[in-house]
Amino acid sequence: MAGFFPGLGSRASYRDLGRSLLDSGIPEITGIYQEAARALGFPTRPDLLLAASENLPEGQMERQGFIGAALLVHSLVLDAYLRDRAEKNGTPLDFVAYTGESFGVLTAAVASGSLSVFDGVKIAKAFTPLMLLAAGGERTDEAYARNMACYLPESVLRAPLVAEPSHVVALRAQSPDALATVLAALRDAFPVTDVEVHKAYSPTQANLYVRTGVKTYFDRFVAAAPGLETEELKDPTFFLAHSARMLPARRALEKFIDVQLVRFAEPRVPVVSNHDTSLLTTAAGIREGILAMTDRVMASRDTCETIDSLDADMVLELGLGNKSARLLKDNHTDAPVLAYTGTPEDTDRFLHALGVVDGLMTDLEKLYASGEELHTGHYDSLRELFRLAAGSEFWDDHFSRTLGRVITAEMLCPAREGAASFYALLEVFQHTREHRDHIALDRGELVTKARLKKRFTSEDPELVGKAYAELRVIDREGRATTRTLDTDRPEVVVFHFDALADLDEEELARRTQLLLDTEPAALQAYDQMLKALRGGGRAGRVDHRIVYPYLLFQALVRNRPALFAQSDHYLEGSDALGWLVTLAVSGAISLTEVVALAAARLRDDAVELVLGGLTDAAISVISPEGVPVQSKKDLQDATRSVLRGSTLNTEVRRIHLNGNCQVISLGSDLEATALDLGPYHGHVIRVDEPAEAWRKRISPALDRFEYACVLAMTVENERVLENARSRKVLSSTVCAYVEPGETIVNFGKGGSESMTVFVRKEGEERVRVRKILSESLTTARWNPDGHGVMLPPFAKAKKQAEFLHALPAPVRDHFPEAFATLEREIPVPSHLRAQGRTGYREVIYEMSYVEGEEVSRFVEKHVPPPAVVARLYEQVIRVLNENVHSVGRVPAPGETLETSYFRKIEDRLDLCRRTAPQTFGAPLLDSERIVVNGVSYLNHSALLERFRAAPEFLEMLEPAFHSLVMGDTNTENIKITDSEPLLHAQRVIEAGAPREEIDAALAAITPDSLGIKFLDPRAIGYKSDGEDTRDDAMYDNKPWHNSIGHYDEIHFEQFTMRVDVAAGRTPRVDIAFLADNPYQRAYRVRDVVLTGGTVDHAAPEGMEDYFAPVMTAALGLDDPDCAYLRDDPYWLVRFVFMMGQHFTAMPPFHFQKELDGTLMDTYQTQRRPVAIYCEGIKWLNWALQMLEGTRTEFLGIAVAPRRRPGN
Repeated sequence: MAGFFPGLGSRASYRDLGRSLLDSGIPEITGIYQEAARALGFPTRPDLLLAASENLPEGQMERQGFIGAALLVHSLVLDAYLRDRAEKNGTPLDFVAYTGESFGVLTAAVASGSLSVFDGVKIAKAFTPLMLLAAGGERTDEAYARNMACYLPESVLRAPLVAEPSHVVALRAQSPDALATVLAALRDAFPVTDVEVHKAYSPTQANLYVRTGVKTYFDRFVAAAPGLETEELKDPTFFLAHSARMLPARRALEKFIDVQLVRFAEPRVPVVSNHDTSLLTTAAGIREGILAMTDRVMASRDTCETIDSLDADMVLELGLGNKSARLLKDNHTDAPVLAYTGTPEDTDRFLHALGVVDGLMTDLEKLYASGEELHTGHYDSLRELFRLAAGSEFWDDHFSRTLGRVITAEMLCPAREGAASFYALLEVFQHTREHRDHIALDRGELVTKARLKKRFTSEDPELVGKAYAELRVIDREGRATTRTLDTDRPEVVVFHFDALADLDEEELARRTQLLLDTEPAALQAYDQMLKALRGGGRAGRVDHRIVYPYLLFQALVRNRPALFAQSDHYLEGSDALGWLVTLAVSGAISLTEVVALAAARLRDDAVELVLGGLTDAAISVISPEGVPVQSKKDLQDATRSVLRGSTLNTEVRRIHLNGNCQVISLGSDLEATALDLGPYHGHVIRVDEPAEAWRKRISPALDRFEYACVLAMTVENERVLENARSRKVLSSTVCAYVEPGETIVNFGKGGSESMTVFVRKEGEERVRVRKILSESLTTARWNPDGHGVMLPPFAKAKKQAEFLHALPAPVRDHFPEAFATLEREIPVPSHLRAQGRTGYREVIYEMSYVEGEEVSRFVEKHVPPPAVVARLYEQVIRVLNENVHSVGRVPAPGETLETSYFRKIEDRLDLCRRTAPQTFGAPLLDSERIVVNGVSYLNHSALLERFRAAPEFLEMLEPAFHSLVMGDTNTENIKITDSEPLLHAQRVIEAGAPREEIDAALAAITPDSLGIKFLDPRAIGYKSDGEDTRDDAMYDNKPWHNSIGHYDEIHFEQFTMRVDVAAGRTPRVDIAFLADNPYQRAYRVRDVVLTGGTVDHAAPEGMEDYFAPVMTAALGLDDPDCAYLRDDPYWLVRFVFMMGQHFTAMPPFHFQKELDGTLMDTYQTQRRPVAIYCEGIKWLNWALQMLEGTRTEFLGIAVAPRRRPGN
């Protein structure tokens, strides 16, 4: 902490101080009183220092000196008393610095150890008399005055420095610049002997001496300037400390110090200067700080800023009067400020509160490492902390700041190394602090969990779709209850930019310069922009309407990271210039390009250059239609409509994000009425002055919101937000599927149309998997009454549960166990109703949690070499063939192709047409051919026509048998419960071990060692579903589509895409996978089928080289009597066909909608389903080529010739 000693302005409070401290018996205090009494000439009567009226000297001049000495002594005693009590109490207490205003620096010098009490008291007694005698305001013949006059030169005694008393006036302006302007004008209008600054109080206040004779003129001068306020601080006085004209008094004080042999030492604790921004750490520095009391302007504003830079936990005013505390608060000092007066009651409360927070911090430290269970003692510490906070604004501030720092330090760090109980206790503080107004703190209630949830049902239709807060509350006995609160708490955060029309160029330039002067990163960005402009030959006027808000946003990111860490945030521009700033802030284009475009006055050629240079945005931008856009193509379309149209020329800006909105306006005075947020609440915070980005307490609204963001930073909220963003829903929607008392353990990755949550119910150890399939989470417009392959996802969920329940014992071990199933219909919020739809149907079922890693995620995380992935595939296919496909095996009845494949492709693509008619319309789907990456292929209609027209093709493609199938062996749905065999093999290979060691490591990868499990069964078969599911076993070769079919790269959007569907031309789609993405590094697919390359089984490089060896080993294809080949001689062409139909019919599961439920029907936004469709087209064409005989091998395996009748 930092100690702040009061100046002489507080001397009126130092009367009749009482004997409690003198009689405390504390040796240090006794010593202070005795040494001070000796310095004052009454060594046996330290009680005289208690400033009782009867103890005051009779002479006016000596009395003034005595009061100063008594003030110094009492302040020192307060410091000593607090430190002594803290030590005896066992409470850690350490002062990082001392300081004070004016005379308070003298006290700080003694407290720091630079001056002895004896010498400090002598200076304290001499200071005021010397100043008064030099000024000439006190005419007296008292002996003490004559003695002090000896230190002043005769010239001063004959002609005093102050001819007329001065008023002490506080001058306040609306901004620092306005204050600087008026002070400059005053210097021009009045000589320093008439109007003089003696204290730089705060950024917007200066305290002046105004000579009585010019006070009327001064008042008129100030009244003529707009926006100024004045306040008379005290009666006119001759005591003009910190006045340049008092230089002779300084010399007199310096002489006194020398004559009295005052010695200065290096302080053991630094002293913060009150005459500049320095930290006084030397004897010479302390001496200068004391002399500065006479003739140097008090730099109180700088003193407060230096204290801030020390980052102390708190600042204590060690003295009476509360003026120092007021000064610190007026300067927006970040650390909490308390006036400590030293009463036993205040001291007990102070040390008790420090002990509580210190004990809590100790508990957190222990929990971080030990992970012990939370117990009553932990909760009681929090209860006491909140009890103390409820009764004191200071302690509330201190506790909040202290714990807030722990939260931000931990949650802004990517590595979370603490034990679960550490985060749990921290969260109890966070939730209780945020919702304390809604619980009974006085009865010991705490909030252990708080979630913001969407309301799915309500008796009041207007509340459906709105957010509410759900609190899990425990009382002092540990009993838990759940409470719900209607709330307008933000669900999303929007940063607003516009042309700043209410600010003139001069003001914008000033604010920009302040950013550049204060923030090194801002200066660096600005210099880089200027260099790039000059380098491109585009030097011109820099528009501060662009640069200022851009730099201001970056300053917020650096200095208030909690605003962004776990908030769902977006950027919004309400006019053309604001839109350009959002593009730069989003990262879609550089600041340089935007400034250059503005300088070119938005000429068409400059606009086209910018459009061509756009990239995907790192932060989503709100489109003119009010929904988020992020892709290059969508940003190009929106930018074109903004700059060449009138899409933003509206009085009200549309922002439809499906939730309550906190808008942070950067620079402009935005009104909430200028925003169309739909039926949701909106709040606006204006970030006006640059300092608000990095200084606390200037903008209380911004501080409050930032702290609310800090309190919301939890491990659970982080996971929820990540999942919500991946699905383009709000966190409140995700939380709505979690019950009170449940803990979110994690989320399932992937899942095209389902949401998977891992939860632990209260009182249970096991983790449950909750799968949610809801029409509200589905983008494609499924027919709710569809069946078979067109069964809507919510109905499919019920069938999955039935499938799992009915699995026979030998197979059941490879699948999770299904538990409860819930079917329900929830109302559609009124503002989202369309086409007469009033309800969403959904099915939620739970199953057991399977430990381990999903194969796709294992590949992404560890990037194993292809040999390891191939060996894993072999085991998966072996388990499926031997353990799953052997169950319920029956001859196929025929018509599988038409029912399950051909019509599925057509029906699914018709669904795509209904869902996204612009993307999946005639230009893409109805042409006879389509060009993918420069290769011309038959489009799906032409393909199906050829398949259907050739009976021999149908004969080869029709399966001979049906059996139990998993149905969706996408490697996201395959889990390995022990990945160590895979990792061991990877380590051996990457270490360059001998061949025999590698072979042994690969051989150790077996179904038993891996513990292969299958998740998310398709549960739909040929004219069957649920427990009766039977289908073509070829369905289960889907792992290959993750690798050689590029599904992982497409699903996780590791690609870019360009589409050309110009009228009259064959549609063209170009897909490029991102270089060095994790799947590319693991699978090493070369696309040899596409490029006409060859595979090498002897020296395999990638997954294509391993295809033949894996399938041969898993299915026993090298056995002359292979049953698999006997039953399915055309398995290879059927495999390729099956891959093609998988991809071609898969697009409906990969559409993405926006937060407000709308779908951006563009190729770029829906690039994932388009890329999947194109992949399917390729595979179907290859299958047709194999059937027609133009492709005779596939990845090193010869295509079996068609058997002739009778053979």
